Amino acid sequence: MSRREGNFPPYFFFTIHKTGFCKREEATGMIRILLGALIWIIILTASVFAGDLVITPEGSDRYNPVHIKADGKGNLWTAYYDLKGMIHIRNITKNKDLIVNEWAKKGGSNGLSFHIQGEHAFAVWREVEGGLRKLYLRATHDGGETLSDPVLIDNRTRAFTRIKMGSNEKGEVFILWYGEKRSQYPFYEVHSSDFGLTFSEPQNLTTGYKESIYPTLLVDEKGAHMFSYSIRDNKLYMITRKTIDGGITWTEPLEIKEIGVVTLFIEPIRVGNRLHVFWYNGYKYGYIIESAYSDDEGKTWKTTALDETRGLDFEAMQVIKDLAGNIYLSFSAHRDISEKLNVYIMKSADNGETWSKLIPLRHYPFENTHAQSPAISAADSGEVVAVWADYRNIRSNLYMQYSKDFGTTWLEKDIPLEEPGRFNTSLYPYTNSILKAGDRYYLLAQRFRSDYIMQEADLLLLDFKPEAGK
Repeated sequence: MSRREGNFPPYFFFTIHKTGFCKREEATGMIRILLGALIWIIILTASVFAGDLVITPEGSDRYNPVHIKADGKGNLWTAYYDLKGMIHIRNITKNKDLIVNEWAKKGGSNGLSFHIQGEHAFAVWREVEGGLRKLYLRATHDGGETLSDPVLIDNRTRAFTRIKMGSNEKGEVFILWYGEKRSQYPFYEVHSSDFGLTFSEPQNLTTGYKESIYPTLLVDEKGAHMFSYSIRDNKLYMITRKTIDGGITWTEPLEIKEIGVVTLFIEPIRVGNRLHVFWYNGYKYGYIIESAYSDDEGKTWKTTALDETRGLDFEAMQVIKDLAGNIYLSFSAHRDISEKLNVYIMKSADNGETWSKLIPLRHYPFENTHAQSPAISAADSGEVVAVWADYRNIRSNLYMQYSKDFGTTWLEKDIPLEEPGRFNTSLYPYTNSILKAGDRYYLLAQRFRSDYIMQEADLLLLDFKPEAGK
């Protein structure tokens, strides 16, 4: 049999030829078409191609943060940079789009923190003007109908672009950032008690430490907790401070643990009355995720190491929870630079006391392509959905997995959310790109306009129901 005929038995072609339907060459072409159609039927049957909406017809800046939020009133929000450097905050549901830095020069704005509290939506970013690094806040207090005047948060601390923000229903708004002062790198904080209309003067929350990095903030109705990777006397610490009076006073820095060199990720979360913080750090023996939790509002902490992650090199990490006390830790990682990135999840069913083994999310038999940047959402019903960027089709496509039993079992096959191989689509790895509203999931993704993924991309909102793929 010739190579172009494939691996079909000779009698197959002979039968067709004898009956006069077609010649051998025509039969080969027909078979290829039929096989192609069969493959696509299988893919479509196992797919839940998401509906998609282009949010940014002008294109988006893939190098700056993108955010997706829900306000609890049925509205979806997003915040992003366009290709001209303009920052948009958009109520997608009401189709209200506001530009917050309309005076900025291209390249002058960087960084973006975005937060929703009821009718209030806040955006904070850094602006470089006349050689000065400034932090600005703008907000909408009526669901996106109008925009407040810019509020100058700071122009004295030489702010960097790592900015964190949180708020609560009492009207307390906290902003935390990473600054520079006489070759030291402290964290500064301001706070508001009137939903961001006015703010305090900046205060240094890492006094006594030479250098701090990766500002992290957790805000709820009980107050605010700050976490920091900080250096003092050539030792590295995970430290924390808290306030319960709206930021007027903060507890003294508490050193949770002497740690290794933290890389990128510090993630806090509250599950019930227990506070957690997770971080990814390196020691002489390699990298590992460590965590700590407190049952007394941060006065004392119990620390642990997630041994399953020892030696992994991470690209992205996210932590989520459900009301049943389950915690899900998702990440993309590999153990050696020669290996391709894969996507994993770990679960704690007892509020952080114990952890499962590594669970690979990707169900693909070959290890010659990357899978990365997982986004994850968990519902109280036990449904857990994970989406990631997968290169199995050479181009980056979005694939989904889901569980109906709190992450214990998963689908046997990954579900593509878009036509495999047609697009280059990715997820921003440093903010969670997925949320659930009603009975649907919404995913914020960047789809590139060509195969050159360093250039223009459209920001997409995809929506889907996972069970449609079964």
